[in-house]
Parts: sequence; structure tokens; C-alpha cells
Amino acid sequence: TLSVAAYAAVLFVTAGVLLGILGGMVRRLSAPVAAVSGIGVALPVFVTIQVLVAVFAVNLGWFPVLGAGDGGLDRLRHLTLPALTLALGWSAYIAQVTRSAVGEQRRAPHVETARGRGLDSGWVFRHHILRNAAIPIVTVSALAVAGMFAGAVVVEYAFGLGGLGSLLVSSVSSKDYN
Repeated sequence: TLSVAAYAAVLFVTAGVLLGILGGMVRRLSAPVAAVSGIGVALPVFVTIQVLVAVFAVNLGWFPVLGAGDGGLDRLRHLTLPALTLALGWSAYIAQVTRSAVGEQRRAPHVETARGRGLDSGWVFRHHILRNAAIPIVTVSALAVAGMFAGAVVVEYAFGLGGLGSLLVSSVSSKDYN
């Protein structure tokens, strides 16, 4: 469970923040990023599992569907589809929050003042926009990591991974509620 969650966290934070920054900084990409992230948030995990398995495991044959792998690169290859499944919804959510925070900071008076003083745009982005937008991004990312463990139950059971999710499903099915 921890390896899938850690892998998914790296994926969704990276993808979500990059997509959100792109949507927040490039005005004409704001609406498409909002649409894509809205679809990503709305997709349930079990639908995402079916689509990813159909495309990447059955049609393309890139990733295995069952098991956790033996070690090293084989384990990484086996955990890619489960981690991607967990990461898609959360990365869309992080992208929405990032797009909103970056867009709000981009229009802030202190950013306009910094640009008016002739400061380098990269410096303004790092020190004024991204630094202030990081507060909601980090908060939502931490909450997403905590919430990801609930989705791990479905993902572990669907991909045949042994973990806390599989133990939870088997204990509930055997009426071991304690």
C-alpha cells in the first residue's frame, strides 16, 4: 500500500502542479486545463481502472495487470498502472487548485508592481507567484495523500496487489468487522 501510494503521490503532485501552472500562466490554456481536470475529477476509480487496463495492458501490452512484481524495475512496472489509476483523479484536483491559485497570484497587485519595476519574469514567477500559490497547493496535496488510501482499497483489489486494501476487503467479506 505504501509503495503504490508513494508512487501515485509523486505522479499526481508532479502532473497536477505542472498542468495547473500551465493553465494558470497561459491564459488561452486555462479553459482546456479546467475542462480536462474537471473530467479527471469526475471519473470514478473503477472506471479509470477499466480504461487503463483496456488501453495499456490489453491493447498495447505495456504493463501487467496482476501482482506486485519481484523487485526493482519489475516491481515499478507492475505498480505503474495501479499508481496511475490512483494519481489521475487526484492530479486533476491538484491541477484545478494550482490553476486557480496561480491565476489569482498572477493578477495580484504585488506581482503587477514587481513586473512594473522591470524584474525578470522568471524571478517574479518563482518569488511572487509560485511562493504565494504554494500554500493551497501543499495543503491540498497533503490532504490528497491522506485521501488516497481510501482509493487504494479498490485499486489493490482490482490489480491483485497484497496490501491493506486487500486485507480490508477480505476481512469484510469474511464478516470480520473488528
